[in-house]
Amino acid sequence: MKNSVINEVKKLAWITLGIVVSAFGIEAFAIPYKILIGGATGAGRVVSQLTSMSVSSCVLIINVVLLILAFIALGKRYAATIIFGSLVFPIVLGFFEQFPQIRHMVKDPLLATICAGCLLGFGIGVVIRVGGSMGGSDVVPIILNKKFNWPIAPMLYGIDVIILVSQSFVATSNEIVLGILMVMIYTIVANKILLMGSGQVQFMIFSPKYEEITKALIKADFGATVLDGKGAFRGEAQKVVVSVLSVRFMNLAKDLILSIDDHAFMTISSVREVNGLGFTIAVTDEKRAAK
Repeated sequence: MKNSVINEVKKLAWITLGIVVSAFGIEAFAIPYKILIGGATGAGRVVSQLTSMSVSSCVLIINVVLLILAFIALGKRYAATIIFGSLVFPIVLGFFEQFPQIRHMVKDPLLATICAGCLLGFGIGVVIRVGGSMGGSDVVPIILNKKFNWPIAPMLYGIDVIILVSQSFVATSNEIVLGILMVMIYTIVANKILLMGSGQVQFMIFSPKYEEITKALIKADFGATVLDGKGAFRGEAQKVVVSVLSVRFMNLAKDLILSIDDHAFMTISSVREVNGLGFTIAVTDEKRAAK
C-alpha cells in the first residue's frame, strides 16, 4: 500500500510538471503571436474569440463536457484517469494569464513557435509516458476506438486539422504556417519523449497472486501469457506472467500489479521490436473472444 501511494504521488508530480510546462509554452509563446493551436486549447481559443471569456475558462468548460462524455461512454475508471489533467491544465493556464510579462520573452514569431512546440511536446510526452492525460480532444477518438475499433492516431490528427481550420478564418497566412510548424514540432518532441529507451516494454512478473494479476492485465486491455517456471534455489514450481505493452502504459501496468501484490518480483525490459497480434496485426472482437 505504501509503495502504491508513493508511485501515485510520483505519477501526479510528473503529470503536474508536464501540465505546467505545456501551459507555460502556450501562454508565453503561442498565444502572444496568435499561433494556431490544436486540441482543446485550440477549440477554447475559438470559443474565446467568439465570446468575452478567457481562453482558460473556455478550455475548462470544454474539458468538463468531454470528461462527462468519457464518464458516460467509457465508465468511471477511465474518467478518473483524466479528471486530474482535465481540471488542472486550465487552472494552470489561467494562472499564467495573470502574468502578461511572460508574453514578451522573445521578439521573433519563428523562435516563439519553436519554443512553444518544444515545451508542448515535452509536456505532452511526459504526461502520456507516465500513463496520464490532460483530457481534451483525445477523449473523442478513444471513445470511437472503444465503440467502433477506429484507429486513434488518424482521428487525433483529423480533429486537430478541424480545430486548426476553424481558427484559420480569423488568422493570417503567417499564423497558419506557424501553427502547422508548431504542431509538427510538438508531435516530434512528444514522440521522442514517449519512445525514449524503447517503444515497448516487457514485464516478467513473479507472484503467488499471478491469477489475479493476469485477470487485471487482461481487463485493462493488456495482453498476458502465463509460463511455467521453476525456482533455481529451492526448486519449487512457480508461474511467470509475461506481458508486452507500449511504454506509455508502463507505469499504469506497474501500479496495477503492485496494487494486487506489493511484494511482487518483476523485471521490466525494453523490447527492440514486437510483431504479431495486437501490435502488427489488429485485434478484432472475435480474436479477443478466442483469447
